[in-house]
Amino acid sequence: MGRSQVLAGAVVGALVMVFANVAFSWFATGPGHEEWTDSAIFMSPVAAVFGAIVGALGALAIRITRPASRRRDTHHQREKRKYRLR
Repeated sequence: MGRSQVLAGAVVGALVMVFANVAFSWFATGPGHEEWTDSAIFMSPVAAVFGAIVGALGALAIRITRPASRRRDTHHQREKRKYRLR
């Protein structure tokens, strides 16, 4: 479960940063919006890598700092509570 959360954070971070990069490239070219694709294409891989790193670190930080009581129970833990085993 932990790896999938970190992977999901990386994917979401990469998508957000690429979208932000394309939007910034478009708005930064001025009223004519000419030649915005050059900077968007050039910087998108860099933005994707940066976003993936930040997203993965953010998801990992959430995973680590979340209280243990809110983590998903395993099947074994549920059975112990069900039958009050110690």
